[in-house]
Amino acid sequence: MKTFIELLIKTLFAFAYLQCGFADLAKLQRKSHTEEFEGAPALFRAMSSSPNDGYTYNWSVVSFTMDDYDSYDPSESQVNCTVLYLDQCTSWNKCRQTCLKTGATSYRWFHDGCCECVGEHCVNYGINESRCRMCPEPGSDDEDED
Repeated sequence: MKTFIELLIKTLFAFAYLQCGFADLAKLQRKSHTEEFEGAPALFRAMSSSPNDGYTYNWSVVSFTMDDYDSYDPSESQVNCTVLYLDQCTSWNKCRQTCLKTGATSYRWFHDGCCECVGEHCVNYGINESRCRMCPEPGSDDEDED
C-alpha cells in the first residue's frame, strides 16, 4: 500500500510539473539568450542566399528593411536585416556553433529551443520572436488553443 501511495504522489507531482510547463510555453518563446560574434558577413550572405546545401539543419530565411541611422549617404538609408531560423529545436550550444559556422554576427537562442542566426545589419539581435518551423516540436503546446 505504501508503494501505491508513493507512486500516486510522484504521478501527481509529475502531472503538476507538466501543467506548469505547458502554461509557461508562451513565456519560453519570448525568453532568449543572445551573444555577438565577430562574424563573416560575406559568408552569412552566401549561406542565406543558398540555405540548404549540405548542412545538418534546414532553416528559413527572413529579411526585412531597416532604416540605417548611421548612414551619411541618403541613397544608402535602408539596409536589409537577414536572419536564419533553424527549423529543428536545438540546444543552446548547438545554436551557437551553427550560427558561428554560418558567419552570423550574433544569435538568439529562445528557451523553447528555437535558434535564430542574425546577420550584420540587424540591431537588437534580430527578431525577438521564436519563429522556427518545427520548434517547439508538435504536440508540446496546448493543442486545444485556437
